[in-house]
Amino acid sequence: MLTLIRRWLARYDAWCERMGFVPENRRCCAPVRYDEDDARHPAQRAARRKACETAPEDEPRAADR
Repeated sequence: MLTLIRRWLARYDAWCERMGFVPENRRCCAPVRYDEDDARHPAQRAARRKACETAPEDEPRAADR
C-alpha cells in the first residue's frame, strides 16, 4: 500500500512540475509558511535587515560581496 501511495505521489509531483505549479512560478498573494531556520522566514529577514542597518559603513555588506 505504501508503494502505491509513493508511486501516486511521484506521478502527482511530476504532473505539477509539467503544469508549472512549482514554488518558483508562484504568483499568488496568499501567505506562505516558512520553517524557522529558512532564510525566507520573516524573523530571519528582520534579523538580516537589522544587521545591515547597524553595520558600520566601512564594513562591506553581504549583498555587496
